[in-house]
Amino acid sequence: MENWIDVKTFDIEKFARSLEKDCQEGVKWERRKLEWILEEKKAQAEGKSEAA
Repeated sequence: MENWIDVKTFDIEKFARSLEKDCQEGVKWERRKLEWILEEKKAQAEGKSEAA
């Protein structure tokens, strides 16, 4: 496996689009994860207030 980039054939725009897409997917995943955490905390808080 070679670990160098051929600057004559490397498509920087394609690489940038790929990186952008991956970052957007990562942000979507993190947002979903945070929403789930907030929902869990809200449910726990409601459970505690009902028990009191």
